[in-house]
Amino acid sequence: MYNRYVPHPYVSPPGAPYSPGVEYPRQPQPPNPNFRHNTQGSMNPNGKSGHTHGHGGATTCQDEHVHLHPGVTSTPIEAEGGHVHKMWGNTTFDDGHIHYYEAYTSTPIALPNGYHTHYAEVKTTEDDGHIHIIKGFVDPSMG
Repeated sequence: MYNRYVPHPYVSPPGAPYSPGVEYPRQPQPPNPNFRHNTQGSMNPNGKSGHTHGHGGATTCQDEHVHLHPGVTSTPIEAEGGHVHKMWGNTTFDDGHIHYYEAYTSTPIALPNGYHTHYAEVKTTEDDGHIHIIKGFVDPSMG
């Protein structure tokens, strides 16, 4: 989800190796009470309305298991080169634990017929002695 824009230390451009010593997402936390619902009904950390993107799939396999990460991004956050979206949440409960993840997407990647997507690459929190990586594209949207 990154197009030469790295809005968050948890994320790196496609193909870039993860840097040792990079701070990783925090442990699962209750929802931020300052989040507001927009007119589309999704959690909105930036207080603005606009389009969102669904995301989902499986994490990388670690310790002989994977987790799913269903979710919906925030509404657009203006950034150099376009906009980004925040994505955050908990993975599914598998192998007796969950992982938290939090990152920003890349700027938009144009698709046919007015749609666009974003790329993201995220390291989860360490739980049960390991982390997982989530990477891929969010669902296409107009906006």
